Amino acid sequence: MNLRHRPSTIDMYQTDLERHLFAPAPRRASRVRAWPSLDVMSDWLRGWLVNGWARWKGLSQAVNF
Repeated sequence: MNLRHRPSTIDMYQTDLERHLFAPAPRRASRVRAWPSLDVMSDWLRGWLVNGWARWKGLSQAVNF
């Protein structure tokens, strides 16, 4: 610092650089959404599998070899 207690350009740059280099990173909001409930996921998967099985079963019965 100068004798008049006014910071020089070098002092301002150095303190600003140190502040940016060594400051802790700001906290950020997480991007990950909350996972859906496992009950909802299991119900959806069960319905998807049952409906798929019923479609394939219907197709196999419709085709005569």
